[in-house]
Amino acid sequence: MLDADARPFCSPDTPPQWVRPRRFRIDHVDLAVAIDLDARRVEGNVTHAVALLPHGDGQRLVELDQHGLEILGAWIDGAAVPFSVSPGGLAVAVPTEVAAAFSLRIAFRATAPAKGMFFIPADPARGQVAMCWTQGAMEDHSHWFPCFDSPNNLSTYHFSIRHRSGMAAVANGEPAGITDHGDGWATTTYNQAKAHVLYLVNVVVGDLVAVADGSGSVPIAHWLPRGKEDGASAMFRATAFAIRWLGDYIGVPFAWSRYGHVVVHGFMWGGMENTTLTTITDRVLMDAAVQAREDVDADSLVVHELVHQWFGDLLTMKGWADIWLNESFATYLEARGTAAWKAHSAGFDAADHLALELWGNRAAYLEEDSGRYRRALVTNRYVDAYELFDRVAYEKGSLVLHHLCCYLGEERFRAALALYTRRHAHDLVETADWRQALEDATGEPLDWFFDQWVQRAGHPCLKIRWRHDPARGQLIVEVEQTQATGPDQVFRLPTALAWGAADGGAARIAVDLAKAKQTLVVALATAPRWVALDPDGTIPGEWDEAGDSAQILARAGDAALGAQARARALVAVGATVPGGTLVVGLAVLAIPGAPELVRIEAIAALGRLRSPTAQEALLTAWSATPEPRLRRALARALAQFRGTVAVGALAERVVALADAEPSRLTAGELLATRGALEHPGATSLLRARLAQPSWNDRLRAAVLRGLGDSGEPAALDEALALLADPAQVDAVRCAAAAAAGQLGARLLPARDRVRRALEPCLHAPSLHLRVAAARALGALADPAAAGAVATQDGREVFGNVRRVLREVLDQLAKARAVITATAELAKRVDELEKQHKAQDVRLEALEKRLGPG
Repeated sequence: MLDADARPFCSPDTPPQWVRPRRFRIDHVDLAVAIDLDARRVEGNVTHAVALLPHGDGQRLVELDQHGLEILGAWIDGAAVPFSVSPGGLAVAVPTEVAAAFSLRIAFRATAPAKGMFFIPADPARGQVAMCWTQGAMEDHSHWFPCFDSPNNLSTYHFSIRHRSGMAAVANGEPAGITDHGDGWATTTYNQAKAHVLYLVNVVVGDLVAVADGSGSVPIAHWLPRGKEDGASAMFRATAFAIRWLGDYIGVPFAWSRYGHVVVHGFMWGGMENTTLTTITDRVLMDAAVQAREDVDADSLVVHELVHQWFGDLLTMKGWADIWLNESFATYLEARGTAAWKAHSAGFDAADHLALELWGNRAAYLEEDSGRYRRALVTNRYVDAYELFDRVAYEKGSLVLHHLCCYLGEERFRAALALYTRRHAHDLVETADWRQALEDATGEPLDWFFDQWVQRAGHPCLKIRWRHDPARGQLIVEVEQTQATGPDQVFRLPTALAWGAADGGAARIAVDLAKAKQTLVVALATAPRWVALDPDGTIPGEWDEAGDSAQILARAGDAALGAQARARALVAVGATVPGGTLVVGLAVLAIPGAPELVRIEAIAALGRLRSPTAQEALLTAWSATPEPRLRRALARALAQFRGTVAVGALAERVVALADAEPSRLTAGELLATRGALEHPGATSLLRARLAQPSWNDRLRAAVLRGLGDSGEPAALDEALALLADPAQVDAVRCAAAAAAGQLGARLLPARDRVRRALEPCLHAPSLHLRVAAARALGALADPAAAGAVATQDGREVFGNVRRVLREVLDQLAKARAVITATAELAKRVDELEKQHKAQDVRLEALEKRLGPG
């Protein structure tokens, strides 16, 4: 549940952000630019095909967006026209003699833009080639060319990109030719004949190599930095399958002429769903050998961005308040599509894998809800659109869609999905359009569903207790919605109640929860082995369930239940008194045989027990667990045994396992465990392994996590040295920042040193490092950092980073308040002590005057 001191999403006086009005429509954008990587400059002309719309004030005005651009001229239908430039804007008055539809050309130049287009220098030490790439979401293209920078408009596009002859240029749509000018420069052209919103424009220039994939139903080509092209088949292996599967599931085929990815250096996100050409971070560059050894892949990322070609690109939300129509759909169908791919390619059980994906989504959402803020899926009260790209828009929304699918049934849900997609293809949408399609396709009124899941913040918190009354032959289940503070906070939850019969079978009935407290009574002669509300795991919420060891194990081990309901039983372990039977049962569930989600939660439950037998069960399971991803779960469970009697022997054991482990990611998790055990001597052992190579330096980042958890003063030197080293990759420096903040908070004499090391990172080029440094300063809780954080808040260009900075400022203000209150209390105690001493002196003087009694 939401912590009492968690911040609201925005202050009550935050004004609503409405969909941007338009005086005109832009039907086509022709972008002709020269891009100079060395000068970090883009210049050229953009021509907008404009159609004026009737406007109440009669003004004929085109207002575009621009940030920090040099505007060199403006022409309407070839004739020069005056223009005015303001902070953030460019206005052109349309002469009265010009028709309502016309061509507006603007000449411009941008040098080292703050956002929108990013220039990445070559770095041979990291295998990094020079390139530039664009990122338009949320409204950032106006930092490199003048445009109507809002999602509230659809256009077609033509790109003419002049670049160095040795480079490649790629953009949305169909390639239309390359002309080498013979002077060291060439021009590459692309046509995008199908309309989409402007933020999905993609232009990339660099030393890139195309890798074709002929296995799809549409042309597929992936662009990778030269020297990295061998990884394309492994990274993007799910693409062709996902195009076919999604088209079938949604009921609308892939709508664009082609598809592919372009891998870029320094990208701030995992991927960006630019139409026909998704941008992908080089942090997921891998080949088949890495996939096999480390048990990692880019499948979920590939599927997520591909879903956006339907939801986000073919249909785009009209305003940012409805971003869930992009991201929740992509996150939900990512889970569905990835599960289908795993079943197709590796023989996984699709239902079990879907349960695992959605379980992770639920955990991510609840972590944000409890630790940062709570908001509704749809809200137009925000400071910056970047802030809406959070765990509510992605993970919570995916859970809501799954709950809706399970409520309606697969057939009706898919019918609505197909109707919605066909009805609004190549158009703008809002939440009401999705609800209307659902109701039109199913005949089901969903006003109540959208009111509680989309318009209302939060989720149900369910406390479940059950007992069997043998005298009456009844199963009695008491359900309380503990989040409820009034009738408006009670959720309506259509679900099922299931139980395991004494004879080994299972049964269920449909129930509809709609009260803050509700008692369910079922005629049942014999006590059940287990009871589970929501046996298929469809309700997005928190659970408080109880049971004894036999009930927990019976429910977790029953294949008649869905993986989530089985896993939820195991979450209760920890409040239960550990016993030999419980440990043995958990050990059985932890090894191959059960669904992966059940195995992971059985492993976690053994860690929470912290008994010698539980520790031995985890170590025994290690040899029976071939999958590196599950070995990493075992390592995390072993980290729970700090402070136990045999922690010294365990500390030695995990280091030995790490040194013998072929998966370097798993070895890193074991070394992180060594630090988390807080057994003396961690720093020297971890320091000796910091230089070990691994994919994306993930082992080094994990070792830094261990150093931070160790609490040892010597660990701080290692963390600060790596933090200050610009040669380290972002993941390492971010881990070093987190470790430094953690150690500084525990080692008070080092706090000032840590603060001074972290503050310069607040304005590092890397967005990830700026966020990591800010959060580390928040953990450090040194009020002296407030000035540096506030300064960066004033100059930060990304709204999501500004939000983190504001959260850190709140943390520091609370720390200052605590320090002030403590100082005031100490002062008051000192004053009271002085008063007490003065009273003692006066009393002693009085006694002397009075003499003996």
